Amino acid sequence: MGTTIKVSLSADSLLKAAEAVRTYKDSLKDKCREFREQLIDIGISTGESNCGKYAGMIVFKRDDEGADKSLLVATDGEKVIREWRYRGDTKSVEVSPLLMAEFGSGWLSENLLEVAGVGQGTFPGQKHAFDEGGWRWTTLDNVTHHSVGEIPTHPMYAAMMQMQSDIDRIARQVFGTDEVIQC
Repeated sequence: MGTTIKVSLSADSLLKAAEAVRTYKDSLKDKCREFREQLIDIGISTGESNCGKYAGMIVFKRDDEGADKSLLVATDGEKVIREWRYRGDTKSVEVSPLLMAEFGSGWLSENLLEVAGVGQGTFPGQKHAFDEGGWRWTTLDNVTHHSVGEIPTHPMYAAMMQMQSDIDRIARQVFGTDEVIQC
């Protein structure tokens, strides 16, 4: 993949070649921007479709940090407050939809990329993450539930994997195939 400029040894040919290089250089910035945008759009779409029950609570966007740099960013659109009864008291915890969707909780948690500080047993104040039989919790309206954790849907991991899978296709689409410029 690339552009080839064929030049003859004449002043006119060299001037045309220099102009072809300038034109290619100018188009390359636009092509790089388009390449980044298309990859990130694929990441956003994939991430959004892998949020599970946290769909709509996680915001995916492109953050253009400058002319030559763009990032795929995911943030919590809202926090989730989980409340339950425990020994006559009401307990509550703020849960990050993004972290729960990405890593899950309890026996069902997964840390595919082995990120330090996340995974089974790392939830703040947890007491039952390693209980093989799971745990029971009672809602504020006195309904008791059983849990062994939450299955992660990996929105960011899925986005990364899809972007990696599509990188060649997008590059060929944006940058084109071999081109020969005769000068």
